[in-house]
Amino acid sequence: MRGEPNRFIGKNYIPDNPRMEVPPSYWLQRLWDFDADLVVLPSRQRPFAYVLARRCRRSGGLSELGVYSHNSDTGMCAAHKLVPVTLIIRHSSTSWSIDNILNDLRSRDTWRAKKETGRSAGELVDLQEAQEKQKVRDDIRDDIRNRSRDAWRSYQARTGQRNQH
Repeated sequence: MRGEPNRFIGKNYIPDNPRMEVPPSYWLQRLWDFDADLVVLPSRQRPFAYVLARRCRRSGGLSELGVYSHNSDTGMCAAHKLVPVTLIIRHSSTSWSIDNILNDLRSRDTWRAKKETGRSAGELVDLQEAQEKQKVRDDIRDDIRNRSRDAWRSYQARTGQRNQH
């Protein structure tokens, strides 16, 4: 396995900077299995970072806009007909972990959310906001109940209606 060439170079990894380490085959394979339109390129702006981008399928991508510097990561993506998704910062020089990246992509994928839940991304956001509002209301209600209970006990103790020993 070690001596075999990485078959994903040019497929979902574009070696734009030859000084950067090429991700291992298993890492690129997992990314390919997750979504074949995702591509990784070494960042031109941040050292030890990679740009995760998506192939343009339904539009001309960023090249239509032309509001980027050609030396930037966005310009690099536009030159390859890609749309930048996120930046991957490589913290460790010994291991390549993709699980955290795939989990982050899953959590932000609106199409996958629609498939899995049957609800649109907007409906899921509305549902989450409603749950957060309800939690705030419940917390306030619990806080008021606890305070009123404590105030009642304090009143009873001060007026001699109740003694605790």
